[in-house]
Amino acid sequence: DFCYLCSPKNTVDIKRSLKNRKAAGNIDKVIKLYNELLQSKSLETRSNIEQELVSEALKIPNKSHPTLRDLKDEPKIVKSIPSPRAWTFKPLTFEALAKQLNLTKTENLTNLSGPRSYFLIDGLAALEEALIKYTIKQLQERKFQIVSVPDLLPRSTIEYCGMETRGERTQVYQLDNLHGTDTCLSGTAEMGIAHFLQGKTISKYELPLKLAAVSRCFRAETSKISVEKGIYRVHQFTKVEMFGVTSLNESDNMLNQFLNIQETLFSDLGLQLRILDMPECDLGAQAYRKFDVECYMPGKEYWGEISSASNCTDYQARRLGIKCDDGYFVHTINGTACAVPRLLIAILETNQNKDGTISLPNELAPYMGYETLRKSKVPKL
Repeated sequence: DFCYLCSPKNTVDIKRSLKNRKAAGNIDKVIKLYNELLQSKSLETRSNIEQELVSEALKIPNKSHPTLRDLKDEPKIVKSIPSPRAWTFKPLTFEALAKQLNLTKTENLTNLSGPRSYFLIDGLAALEEALIKYTIKQLQERKFQIVSVPDLLPRSTIEYCGMETRGERTQVYQLDNLHGTDTCLSGTAEMGIAHFLQGKTISKYELPLKLAAVSRCFRAETSKISVEKGIYRVHQFTKVEMFGVTSLNESDNMLNQFLNIQETLFSDLGLQLRILDMPECDLGAQAYRKFDVECYMPGKEYWGEISSASNCTDYQARRLGIKCDDGYFVHTINGTACAVPRLLIAILETNQNKDGTISLPNELAPYMGYETLRKSKVPKL
């Protein structure tokens, strides 16, 4: 949207956003190239300038919701959902519980599958499947359409979604030159669904679209924080993702719908929650507004992020060419319905008993076939 980018009245806001989001874009360069394009009369020169202009404009992050100016660098807690549980003993961490019940293997795997790898064993593997089935059932009842997405995607799709794929700090895995330098592993099903919709024109009568997908997610994340060891921050995990497509006036409403769904999904599992309105520095390039859902993990005595929901307005749609048949670009919204590893941590720590067993949430017991997680009889690996 060069009318927005190159209007002098927006320059201060764009520069603030670039600084807060630590983005690589240069709005002064975009404006300079745009003016050169307007003044150029040579077709060849115009073509070269236009290529560079588009390349530079793609580095500019999305607009920000006006209320974020008041947040500075700190999130704002907008809602808290208390836990119904009163503790009569000191709760253990997920790592301690899983070890004594023989439900995970996270140690001595470097030579086998690298750091931050893990195995889920017996009841915990079954709990992963139960969480996915529970989540999908809830989403289907809310009229989501389920799609299966590829884990391998073109670099361009991932970048158009707002993720940087190059440089030392990228979280994106890419295939080596033997398999093509422009193929990457997807970090979230949001990218696969966006790729599915790329270049599409959608009838206004089909909006809003609500899509969901189960996928493996691959992220080259690192952390030195002790509470994020084990399966809290890993290189691959299973996730159920929600993806919404709306007209340009309905995306805020869809974002609120996603938040309500997340609150219901997690509170029905008996988890203690808080919802945070995130500042610009935590939005990435693509989000206009983003909410995080955190869960209190009593064993760790730590509030950990288990989900988020973002309104990306037309940022992704412009880059991917997704339009409504009224001529406008659509808005896209995404939200995590189930990030398996962190929900496993939250459920075990919240539902542990004094004897070390785990009482399963009522919502999950039907998918498990039993109500209590006990020590696995699988031989220790």
